[in-house]
Amino acid sequence: MSVYTISPDLLRNIEKEEGVYFTDILFVFTQRNNHFKVSRDKKGHVIDAYLKIVPNADIIKTWLDLMSFKPSTFEHIDVSFKDIDCEETKFFKLCKETKDQNKIIYYSAQNIKKYNCTDHLVYFEETAITVLDRDLAKQELNQSNKNGDTYINSQVAKGNSNINKSTNN
Repeated sequence: MSVYTISPDLLRNIEKEEGVYFTDILFVFTQRNNHFKVSRDKKGHVIDAYLKIVPNADIIKTWLDLMSFKPSTFEHIDVSFKDIDCEETKFFKLCKETKDQNKIIYYSAQNIKKYNCTDHLVYFEETAITVLDRDLAKQELNQSNKNGDTYINSQVAKGNSNINKSTNN
């Protein structure tokens, strides 16, 4: 199982014509056969932050509704945001407290304002946090969703591999 922290930056910045990021990132977490969870604090501050986002509000609400079904694909993290007013800091704190699962998804690493991101890493309170932008997250979340074998002209590609430039007719 992998647990990801979803930054409000991702939800806020997906453009209407980029809907594939909703289906290939957010809605992957709603599928009951996936091995992924989304981190959230026990008091619901994270959910409140998501619900305050105006762009894409209808899609975010649908996503949150689907995430609420049992068994929940939220991972409840015991974290306190006391004395933290900065949204960016809250989400890095949540990600840091997610044991051995320090991955946060941003729309773009360019949107991180308060912390230095180098080679997809932010060091927050002595913890290395992996920052995945929308394309890296899409790739990572969907690579393990491929199951089965590919058969082309009696050739077999096992283990999610591909058949390229085949001359078998």
